[in-house]
Amino acid sequence: MDGLIPYTHELCVEKLEHAAALLQQQLKRCGSAKQEKPVWITSVHQYPPAPAAPEVFTLHVFRPNWFNEDRQGIHFETFMGPKEWKRKQIQLAMHIFHVDCIPGTKIKRRVVAVPFVDEIYEMVSGWEGYKFRTGKYGSHPFTKVLSFQYETMESQLCKELLKLCLELGPKMDGILSSVCGQKSIGL
Repeated sequence: MDGLIPYTHELCVEKLEHAAALLQQQLKRCGSAKQEKPVWITSVHQYPPAPAAPEVFTLHVFRPNWFNEDRQGIHFETFMGPKEWKRKQIQLAMHIFHVDCIPGTKIKRRVVAVPFVDEIYEMVSGWEGYKFRTGKYGSHPFTKVLSFQYETMESQLCKELLKLCLELGPKMDGILSSVCGQKSIGL
């Protein structure tokens, strides 16, 4: 049985980093061996940022062209701290910019969010546990609460993130291409 394992920051980071590594392995299997640059980037970091004491640790998954260098762009995200660990539940979300305009442009965030959400709404609504927020065109349109077991948390998280990457990644690339003139990154 899956008994209570005491929370530590180190264990939390280890679990998130392992999930990120599993995801990268799965994404490589789906991608081209000829690609030199990573198609997806994973980042585990504390929140709030150091030197403050961490409340939670977050895992971001994003493409190089998603304006997420400062963690304020487009990304899939989960976070975990003592509360999530004790409940054995983490939230998955997609963030579409934390700011009003696309970094380095005067293009409003909603110019990306509205067509993207309209394109994915029906599909994602049909996925088990995924719920759109009332303000679905906001900076994070949908969430899923993922219940996990300590021993399998990394594989459970990897499975959900892989689905998001494979299904929603190309759609976001298409929207960014039409809005910003960016070249799409293929899998």
